Amino acid sequence: MYFILFGGGHETFLLDPNMEKMVSVYVKDKDRKSEIDKLIKQVEKSEGDFQKKIKKVYDKKLVELNMNHASTPADFTREYDSFYVDLTELLNGYLTSELKVRSLIHPNEWDSIMNKAIKQPDEMKARKSMLQQNQKLQDELILACNKYISDPTSRAKANVIIGDYEIKGDNLMEAFLEMNFHYLKALRPYKVTRADFEPIRSKMIELRKNYSAYIVEMRFKLMALTPEKNWKDLSKELNNCFAYLGAGD
Repeated sequence: MYFILFGGGHETFLLDPNMEKMVSVYVKDKDRKSEIDKLIKQVEKSEGDFQKKIKKVYDKKLVELNMNHASTPADFTREYDSFYVDLTELLNGYLTSELKVRSLIHPNEWDSIMNKAIKQPDEMKARKSMLQQNQKLQDELILACNKYISDPTSRAKANVIIGDYEIKGDNLMEAFLEMNFHYLKALRPYKVTRADFEPIRSKMIELRKNYSAYIVEMRFKLMALTPEKNWKDLSKELNNCFAYLGAGD
């Protein structure tokens, strides 16, 4: 299930295309298969609707706030709080669907599906890929700061801030990667309960919150060092940071 780590979905095996294929192969009972297919389709629709809302509502609003010199930290907090309420509701719904799907699959069918569907990604390759992404974003921010912050002292301070961001980003990616692998391990057994997954979901949301709070803090530090007339240009480079670990541009 490489999808869980790199597919851009919100932490549910039901969004993995291989899951639907494996159900077709190993669940022969037509009634149970039909019910599982319905649940998967419902989850796919929920994810699609949520991604549309991210793009049309949350991303749009965060870009507006970021580029507006008059925005306050409270403005960002309200927007992120609203997002995390929606995300928590979405993930709770996914967990309910996951447990329902399990109840419709027999133990021997589940073992066969998991043996085919779960493929542990190479941890070193996954880590290297994520760190490279973070390095690329840091390099782009440094170039933008050097271009739009004219005062040498302020520019040096900005580079230190971006350096701290790289460390924070690397630590966050390591933690997020670890949680994803933890999810894969928790997913494998047939007999599980809601309590086996809720701490993982909560931790993933906490990691996202920590990231967004740090980005907002960094944004205001950089704005304080940037001439007001240049902020709009520099803030464009920051738009990629105002992301829910993936959305936004």
